Amino acid sequence: MVAIWKGKLPREILEIGQQGYAGAEPVVFPEGLEVIDCGLGTNPLGMPESLRRFLGGDTGCNLCDYPAPEPEDLKAAVVSAHPSWKLSREQVLVSGGSMGVLVTLVRLLLRPGSVMSGVSPQFTDTVLQVLYNGASYEPVELEAPHYAMGVPQLLEALGKKPDVLYLDRPNNPTGQVLPLDHVALLARAAMETGTWVISDEAYGDFLPDDESAAMLDFPNLVTCRSFSKGLGAAGIRAGFAVIRDPELAALFHKVQPPFVIGSLDVCMAIEILKDSAFLRETRAYVRMAKTRTLDVAWHKRGWSASDTDDRVPIFLLTQESGNLVQRLAGVGISCESGSGYFGMDDRSVRLRVPAPDKLEAFLERLAKA
Repeated sequence: MVAIWKGKLPREILEIGQQGYAGAEPVVFPEGLEVIDCGLGTNPLGMPESLRRFLGGDTGCNLCDYPAPEPEDLKAAVVSAHPSWKLSREQVLVSGGSMGVLVTLVRLLLRPGSVMSGVSPQFTDTVLQVLYNGASYEPVELEAPHYAMGVPQLLEALGKKPDVLYLDRPNNPTGQVLPLDHVALLARAAMETGTWVISDEAYGDFLPDDESAAMLDFPNLVTCRSFSKGLGAAGIRAGFAVIRDPELAALFHKVQPPFVIGSLDVCMAIEILKDSAFLRETRAYVRMAKTRTLDVAWHKRGWSASDTDDRVPIFLLTQESGNLVQRLAGVGISCESGSGYFGMDDRSVRLRVPAPDKLEAFLERLAKA
């Protein structure tokens, strides 16, 4: 299988010998001699007292200093938190949110004239980064109103030999989950077409680890993860990718800007990964709230819900005509408009289950809308 893998990478990047000073190899100093730091352009007075007070004293994170270019402690925490993935630290690439991972991957894997395939609708911002990079987007158009995703359509798309197949899994906005054995089938087929497969698992923490594409050992498969959704920390902008191809990992290291994830973000992300109880509580609530929400939606005349997984907090709701965004706004429910996705309009909305203390009021308003 590896012998026929012909993934294309901009290897000329590795031939650029000059490196940024921030990424230079560490220097060895004489043992026992106090080192006077005159290196990176930080403030010589250190962290301001106002910031120290705001943080509540000594947090262990010196925010005057630049963060580590490679936060090895966070990578080790990811490996430890997901033992079933059987990863080494070298296979974990961290960035500023999963979006930071995706921007770097698009930069590496797609050039002007390249083609990315996927399904439509799906996460719009990744597609926009592809278009901004001069590549084209040729998705499989899913059929409204259920937007069911099938392997035959994706295999047909792979037959056209796109450079990248992008799958948001769970899908955003429908919340449906392509089974892991289907992802394996697609990755294997993509080996024969020289296609990279990106599994964007921004909502992946709502599923058990053994359903993640990070379980699969294919050199052409990249899995992206986030701290923003199931882990409840969108504000810290931490994310990571699982990359099993050493050459792509090396290119990712070289192309990604230095200091892309902050020291405090790293500290907080490590603590979050230790809190398995919060994730169990989140999963249990989401499944209950999603089931109840769908029960209301399915009983509304003129409404259709997309194919979706009841473990994922989002789904797509469509009405036959009229502006559903405004209809829900009229009863005090905010949502994401369908017009924010390619090929859709305001007859559709993406809904997420609300906070627990708002669930009953939300269900009442949804029934009245």
